[in-house]
Amino acid sequence: MIKSIVIYYSQTGNTKKIAQAIHAGISQMGEQCDIARLRDVDPRNLAGYDLIGLGSPVIHSRELPNVAHFINSIKSVDGKHAFVFCTHGAIPGYYLARVVPAMIQKGLTVIGWKDWFCSAYHPIIPKPYFTDGHPDAIDLKEAEDFSKEMMERSRKISLGETDLIPTFPRGTEYDERYFPVPDSFSLAGEEFKKLVIRKNFKVNAEKCNYPRCTHCIDNCPTGAIDFSVSPPLFDKDCDNCFLCEQTCPRGAIEFDYEPLDNSHKPLNVSVLQKSVDTFEAKGLFRRLVPNEDIGWNTSFWKNKKPRFKIDD
Repeated sequence: MIKSIVIYYSQTGNTKKIAQAIHAGISQMGEQCDIARLRDVDPRNLAGYDLIGLGSPVIHSRELPNVAHFINSIKSVDGKHAFVFCTHGAIPGYYLARVVPAMIQKGLTVIGWKDWFCSAYHPIIPKPYFTDGHPDAIDLKEAEDFSKEMMERSRKISLGETDLIPTFPRGTEYDERYFPVPDSFSLAGEEFKKLVIRKNFKVNAEKCNYPRCTHCIDNCPTGAIDFSVSPPLFDKDCDNCFLCEQTCPRGAIEFDYEPLDNSHKPLNVSVLQKSVDTFEAKGLFRRLVPNEDIGWNTSFWKNKKPRFKIDD
């Protein structure tokens, strides 16, 4: 029997749903499979597993620092099998290109990887959005089937069929599959860096319920928020994921999105729409929201806070 674990980090619940479907698929095969949140797993204590799955959302075209830190802390897994999965709103970006090699470097044998389009909740994207409605029942069935494939592949590789270990795509091959508009997205990234600086996050003292509430501190994926100083500090480790501002139960964290939104709107078409259109043309994306229903004038940041609840 192969002992496996599915480890996930989720903010909006999308990655959690995919992880649960992956766990269900392996369990249906009669194999022992655990499932756990990233923060509940000690990366130095994975030696008891034969197959390790790791997944999280794509943020700024890559993994969040908490995921990178987890991988860097993995110990004693030489020869163990692993697979990688991620969720994203338009572009897988360099997530797989960064995470898969990092896990191989830790001694793991990565036997597969997969990405899923899912509803996105970034504050400066239009709502309704291109990928809203995902993951649906079809996506979750794909996740179950993917996990069964990973389990069967792990079995065969363990029996000596090492030719089943896939070769990770590189260079142009990778970009054509996972990053169809890299030049435009690089431009978007540069604009984002110019406009988003950590000091722009403000805490409304009249709304904030600290220290009785530590929601933002507890859920920050980089541990960047410090309320021991006045005003509270969003330090250099902040990754600008906006999770704190979007999910504060009392709406106490504030950010002026207007300049960022105005700059980003043209990129919603030249980058994000172009990306999903390209994936759709290749048969890699199922559109559930018609183009005419995209909320070009209703950016998500205009929704009432909290805009979503953390489901991790």
